[in-house]
Amino acid sequence: MKTVKEGEVRRREILVAARELFVSKGYEQTSVNDILKVVDIAKGTFYYYFSSKEEVLEAIILDIVEEGARRAENVLKDKSVPLVNRIMMAIMAQTPEFEGSDEIKEEMHKVENTKLERLYLRAMLKRMTPVLEEPVLEGIERDIFHMEYPTECIESILLLGHMMFDCDVFEWKMEDYPKKIKAFLCNVEKMLGTKEGELNVLMNMFGQKP
Repeated sequence: MKTVKEGEVRRREILVAARELFVSKGYEQTSVNDILKVVDIAKGTFYYYFSSKEEVLEAIILDIVEEGARRAENVLKDKSVPLVNRIMMAIMAQTPEFEGSDEIKEEMHKVENTKLERLYLRAMLKRMTPVLEEPVLEGIERDIFHMEYPTECIESILLLGHMMFDCDVFEWKMEDYPKKIKAFLCNVEKMLGTKEGELNVLMNMFGQKP
């Protein structure tokens, strides 16, 4: 057990060092040797845990998904917040919060890194869909939501939000966002089957006026 524990610690040290280097130097500019120097390990030790620098980035992306899911779970525990607000806040809680997270996201969304983008999407849907299913089913029981396919509805909302606001595939200007956010919330209302205008209050979460 001690060997397993020490292995987990060593692997975590590599990931922490790599994340900091990817953020400070950039992914392309960081070499395996750079990581070795920070963690102070031999090359063989690195390759015992990871087969390549890309595999390290993949592990970091999975960590980001897990961190976001845990934040979402904490948000959903606060029963003092209305159910609909909690669900949307949980979805928004996936946004990485560590310094330099934009650099990691930029690397993931590059055209040549479609494998990383797919990895994130698969992991995010697998982890977040069950997290959101319970509150959505609660909303159905309380006659707040009306839908036939709750699981698929959650998946659609997660994917839509990711494509519209995380990937920057549309390259919108700042003045475009109020309308895009309002349209997103309007479409979410329709998917959830809740009353019109139910999510207008959430415009404040996006830094916009309802």
